[in-house]
Amino acid sequence: MKIVINSHVKSTIALEHLLESMRVHSAFHTYEIFVMIGGFYANANYDIKKDKNITYVYCNFNSIDFTGLIALSELYAADIDEHYFYMHDTCKVGPTFFQKLASIDIRNVSSIRINQGSSMNIGIYSQRLINTFKQFLIGYKNTIEAQCLAYKARCIKDEDYLFIHDRNNSTLNNFHCRHHTGPTDYYKTGTMRIVEYYANIDIYKIKANWGQGNHTLKN
Repeated sequence: MKIVINSHVKSTIALEHLLESMRVHSAFHTYEIFVMIGGFYANANYDIKKDKNITYVYCNFNSIDFTGLIALSELYAADIDEHYFYMHDTCKVGPTFFQKLASIDIRNVSSIRINQGSSMNIGIYSQRLINTFKQFLIGYKNTIEAQCLAYKARCIKDEDYLFIHDRNNSTLNNFHCRHHTGPTDYYKTGTMRIVEYYANIDIYKIKANWGQGNHTLKN
């Protein structure tokens, strides 16, 4: 299984915070990691660069939570036996994350969500499932910066779309209990966030949008 991090050109603080939480564990170097970075509108196409076990994919669109899934549908459709753990750059992993990830049996799995309720599109996807929903994903391809906030509202409405519409989807360890703290200015950037914890995979999600009535894309 590979790890995919959904990111954005302006999210360098969050991305580095996540990568640092991963690099301190020796298992980090045994995984192939894709960082899908949206917002490079001037690029004619995808720009791909590799640094050790991390492949950086610079995307000429920004589709919020769906950027990485779109990139997988367009670049890696032929990898039909592949599985990915998909997460946001606004996450942090705990000390048992890699151990828990390695223990997941992905045989005959099309998708696994991390929570019985909202999973924020975080979880395991097979490339076969992503290919099945390619047209839906391409419909989210946004190449206009001014439309990003509207796309954020759409993404929240369609959150977990692939999980919900996958008849074989399951929840990791039947988990349905997330603990949260805050809100605090977690990244010291002026944006208030709550921190949710998912013990079944040992991941923290640092959220700027938690149902407070308005959406933000601020870092």
